[in-house]
Amino acid sequence: MELVGWKVYYDNGKEISSQDSSWEEIPFDGILALVEFYSDGRREVHHSRDYYILDDGKAYGTNNIHPYLQKMRTVKMGRWSKDGLFQDILAKARGDKGVAG
Repeated sequence: MELVGWKVYYDNGKEISSQDSSWEEIPFDGILALVEFYSDGRREVHHSRDYYILDDGKAYGTNNIHPYLQKMRTVKMGRWSKDGLFQDILAKARGDKGVAG
């Protein structure tokens, strides 16, 4: 079964479908529900999520974006550390003269 379309419902009353726009062009914020339409007639409704993703022929909602970001390999995660370690690393970074090429 193949994803043949989707429709997004926004908190301002707007509805945008894959017939109207590409996923990349729709508004970023305010999604209340996302419906997927499949070639076999099945539809799936996603709602009550923080993030909505269209990836590899599948749309879905999630509250945990980290696995998707990790999959993309372009976003890296920062981390808190003990103050002493942080100060040592920061001093080293501030004094860095560049990478040898």
